[in-house]
Amino acid sequence: MKTLVFFGSARKQGNTKNLLNKFLEQLNGEIKVINAYKSKVEPCIDCRYCWENQGCSIKDNMQSIYPLIDEADNIIFASPIYFSGIPAPLKAIIDRCQTFWSSKVRPGEEKLKKKKSVLLLCGGAPSFNKQFAAADIILKSILKELNTELAGHIYVSNTDQVPVSKNKEVVEKAKELSLKINKCSTKG
Repeated sequence: MKTLVFFGSARKQGNTKNLLNKFLEQLNGEIKVINAYKSKVEPCIDCRYCWENQGCSIKDNMQSIYPLIDEADNIIFASPIYFSGIPAPLKAIIDRCQTFWSSKVRPGEEKLKKKKSVLLLCGGAPSFNKQFAAADIILKSILKELNTELAGHIYVSNTDQVPVSKNKEVVEKAKELSLKINKCSTKG
């Protein structure tokens, strides 16, 4: 089982990283983590190169990420919430996945293999309210284009007051979700 993680936090040991670590502790197989802040991926320029060609006209680190997406059995997005959305470096990676949407308009293009996916989001605001709504829409949209089935999500609010590391309920949910992914991989 190959799992590709897109990590969208600038903080090396913040709440998002702690949540991701708890999830990964129980996960079987090969795990590759793409740190959005270190990935050096330029934003999409809507040149429409991908409407007629596989890949992207921009030659940067995204070129090495495309094959990892193809090969992955699981796609995980782990991100903090910034002003109700996801941080810009992670959004740049998502936007550069336009080539997967464009595969629908390229003749004879094969679809990506079916994958499982998980969303792990942390927000500092005290109430769940709508702080995850925009990120949820964006992430579920890209997961659809990457041909994934959402196996589960964990959205944690109030992390400014109660860190993930001290939230036993969230830690337990992370472990349970990774075990669910392991179980799914043994069936498939």
